[in-house]
Amino acid sequence: MIKIGDFSKLSQVSIKALRYYDEMELLKPISVDRFTSYRYYSVSQLPRLNRILALKDLGLSLEQIGQVLNQGISPEQLRGMLRLKHAELQQDITEEQARLARVEARLNHIAMEGVMPNYEVVLKQVEPQLVAEVRGTVAKI
Repeated sequence: MIKIGDFSKLSQVSIKALRYYDEMELLKPISVDRFTSYRYYSVSQLPRLNRILALKDLGLSLEQIGQVLNQGISPEQLRGMLRLKHAELQQDITEEQARLARVEARLNHIAMEGVMPNYEVVLKQVEPQLVAEVRGTVAKI
């Protein structure tokens, strides 16, 4: 049995994270001293911790990781989760590339003009709205 501090050093995972994984029921200590509340781990728990870290690195939430580890989801379900994460990341990349283009355009504008403009243009997406229009001809006076 290894104390939480030593397990933390061995795994290079903070004590705070190990306690949180315990709370989330992702990685329970093999033993908890009933008098001191010290948590003890085993070297045999390292593969599970490494799997948690690998899934976290892929961008899965701790709740999703809990489903993978505790509920034994199928490989097809895991593929579905990863496909969804892939789509989310692709969307993030697209949005960040658009932001990068706006920054580059601003830099070019400043370089050409030599000064910052007195106005700012911000494009916003809004929900479609129903509008009314009245047309007519006004007689000349």
